[in-house]
Amino acid sequence: MNPPAPRLPIFTRRTALTLIGAGTLTACSSYVPEGTTRPTGLSREVIMEKINATRAANGRAPLRYSSVLARAAQNHTRLMAAEGELSHTLGGTLRERVTAVGYVGAVGENLAGGQTTLEGAIEGWLNSSSHRSTLLSPNFVEFGLSVSQGRGQLGTYWAMILGGPFENWRL
Repeated sequence: MNPPAPRLPIFTRRTALTLIGAGTLTACSSYVPEGTTRPTGLSREVIMEKINATRAANGRAPLRYSSVLARAAQNHTRLMAAEGELSHTLGGTLRERVTAVGYVGAVGENLAGGQTTLEGAIEGWLNSSSHRSTLLSPNFVEFGLSVSQGRGQLGTYWAMILGGPFENWRL
């Protein structure tokens, strides 16, 4: 009697996409936008330029700016600054917070604290694999960004909320 054949791991479409995505992200550039844009120097144009330049350097399409997502981000940075706490759950879940401002769609969130410039926040996100994958995800088509000064050791609180159609996430 022959021994049973060894069981091979199941290689699903999801596994393939995960491996491709991980390989793509590790091969991306280490581009960080130039400049020292402090919170007082932020404008929609500057924010879009820095975020979309970062995405372009990594082979990603530009994002649209969403005033609805920006409002959700602003509500969150103000709350974090008031509490002196960097948290994804302060004031409710991300889904609860974006629904409260009227956003319907898939969302992701990057937070940062203590960085004194937009470029510093972007660099921090690029240096974290989970934040990098959110920032560079091809599934998102729009975003909003906010920064608030506040209490606590960090002092400066950043929130970037990205959104897009739920259909973009179906395999």
